[in-house]
Amino acid sequence: MLSLLLFMSVAVSAPKPTPAMRLAIDDGGVLTKETITIGLLGNTRPTTPMLDRSRAVSGGGHDAVVGDLTAQNMIDPMDLVVLLGDMVPSSSKGNWRKFGEQFGGLIDGSVAPPSALRRIPVVPIVGDRDCVKQPSCEDLAAVFPGFGQDIGFGRVATWQSFDLVVGNQQSWRFVVVDSNKKGLGSRWREQVVWLQEVVRSPGAGLIVLMHEAPLQRGKSDESEGVSELMALIGEHAPLMSLRAVLSAGPANTQVFLPDGGLGPIHVVAGGGGAPAEALERGLKAQPSPPALAPHFEGALDGLVETYASSDVPPSQKVIDEALGAGSFDGYARVVDGGAIPTHGWWKMRLTEAGIELIWRARLPSGELADRARWGWQKSVGWKAK
Repeated sequence: MLSLLLFMSVAVSAPKPTPAMRLAIDDGGVLTKETITIGLLGNTRPTTPMLDRSRAVSGGGHDAVVGDLTAQNMIDPMDLVVLLGDMVPSSSKGNWRKFGEQFGGLIDGSVAPPSALRRIPVVPIVGDRDCVKQPSCEDLAAVFPGFGQDIGFGRVATWQSFDLVVGNQQSWRFVVVDSNKKGLGSRWREQVVWLQEVVRSPGAGLIVLMHEAPLQRGKSDESEGVSELMALIGEHAPLMSLRAVLSAGPANTQVFLPDGGLGPIHVVAGGGGAPAEALERGLKAQPSPPALAPHFEGALDGLVETYASSDVPPSQKVIDEALGAGSFDGYARVVDGGAIPTHGWWKMRLTEAGIELIWRARLPSGELADRARWGWQKSVGWKAK
């Protein structure tokens, strides 16, 4: 009897194992299909009082977003999901175990799913929180076995590249980079040398995945790491080969087309979790740079109006400030993240015809719906649909 009680006590007190999530593709790998569908979202870490004192917290954001992504995966199966960084508050085994519980129903791996749903593999992007207090990124590498080549001295690479080939024609070069120059320390130079080579052969186009956003509202300057990486890509990639930069950074959603339809689209997909940052839109008539893409501005207006007509709408002040109307006419517009969160995720579809990007945004009901869509084709570049 005593032996049984001792065994039960040890079993209960034993820590749960760190989750292991299945990678969609290895560094240098190639995935070939007739059509490839990808889910993209960032800033999915749980809300914490220490990190989110200056942010408005809109409850249920993560559950709604991941729940919709899971449901859409049943209706329109996806081939992989890209997590654009800040997956955990800091790199500890306890935080990674909670991460495994958060995504157990969506991402394939060692965590038992809550039901017999189809799960999908993952491409992780390292955010500034994901290796905090652990510069070696050992725990992150354990959670995503195979991610991050061993570059010696107990260090792993937090960058990679892979090709997604659609049908017999389009081959897209995806490049994952880590812009946290200070956090990388001695690894930064190794990433720089690697990046110069992998962007030289982009196929039909280059798609860059990083946590920090090169373009974002509310931040006047790029970080040093982002600036250097984007400059390297511009210098070593073929002219006009950059198609998209997909990032997270701020905890909201933003879209830019700084060079028009023939240049790259910049998507900030940072509304994947509970902490919601306000979105500074700038003046309606003459927004300060970087200016949000016009079609996205229209989608934001529509989202604000949806919240305004809901059963429990935000205050008129919040609505007017978001639209630049009423007493806020002529003033810079701000979307209050707590009252009108731009939570959601992005669906990316690669076909022989080109690329499609769809923003699925959270509505007042908690459900998500398509709110904006862009397509890229070689003949016309990016065009709103």
